[in-house]
Amino acid sequence: MTTAHQQAARRVTYQLETLWDYDYEPTHQELDMLYETAKKNQWNGSTAIDWSRPVGSEGAVLNVQVAFAGTSFFGRLTPEEQKEVEIRVSAWRLSQFLHGEQGALVVCGQLVNSIPELDAKLYASTQVVDEGRHVEVFERYVKKLHKIYPVDPLLKSVLDEILATNLWELKLLGMQMIVEGLAIAAFNVMRRQTADPTLSQLLDYVLQDEGRHVNFGYFALKRSIPEMAAPKREFLEDFTYKVCDLLYARDERTGFRSIQDVWNEMGWDGEKIWRETVKTSQTTKAFNSFLFQENLMPRLVRLGLISDRIAPRYREIGLMA
Repeated sequence: MTTAHQQAARRVTYQLETLWDYDYEPTHQELDMLYETAKKNQWNGSTAIDWSRPVGSEGAVLNVQVAFAGTSFFGRLTPEEQKEVEIRVSAWRLSQFLHGEQGALVVCGQLVNSIPELDAKLYASTQVVDEGRHVEVFERYVKKLHKIYPVDPLLKSVLDEILATNLWELKLLGMQMIVEGLAIAAFNVMRRQTADPTLSQLLDYVLQDEGRHVNFGYFALKRSIPEMAAPKREFLEDFTYKVCDLLYARDERTGFRSIQDVWNEMGWDGEKIWRETVKTSQTTKAFNSFLFQENLMPRLVRLGLISDRIAPRYREIGLMA
């Protein structure tokens, strides 16, 4: 039984309009096509993935030599410590994936209510099913691996803000473009660093869905942003910059800092290792490049969400030349 305090910490209060579309007229050809693709590409997490294999028995869950390339602390670890890092860091990463997928599940349920056009509602309904399946498979895997770590405070704050807003445009932007973009970057990095066939199979299936999710946000926002009033567009710009600033791990004040709990759990100086990892890890650099330079920033430019007003702030933190 959870305490009242714990229950309150998990509650997000919001007001949300529910919009009906009685016209039944198609408005988004791209979303019609995406909806058809989503229906065809459904998969069953219980049967599509071979759960009979012991986790990590046929290959490392995480290639720690690659994951921590560039750091000095990792070379000093014994083989036993390296194995413990493999399991604990993987469980922490996958726990954040799990929490993010549950956030996406709840936000997409909201979008079915709040997004105004029927073809967008229909596509959002398929994503609710996708996200439920993702929660299922990540929970199952991480419990086989080790344990579920708490949600990172930064991830929780971003998800809570997206859940609490009454603007469906911000829900689309925050979840479909930023959080889903973050997920694709993280999943791709982990897919390259794992040799465990069960995790590889799981990530392949999930990534198949995630590409559709980002496209959903892009297509829907591409239609709505040109007609948006200036104050609302500036609000979306400011939200996007704020979240990018926090997610762009470049010093001890940014990024998902709860990984320090894993190092502390092992009896090491979590803050010291975090600072070194952010500064020197090739994985951190690859993640930042994939998420921001290769994917998110170009999409934001195409959507018209990096105006002359906001662009200097991105330049200040190194996300624009």
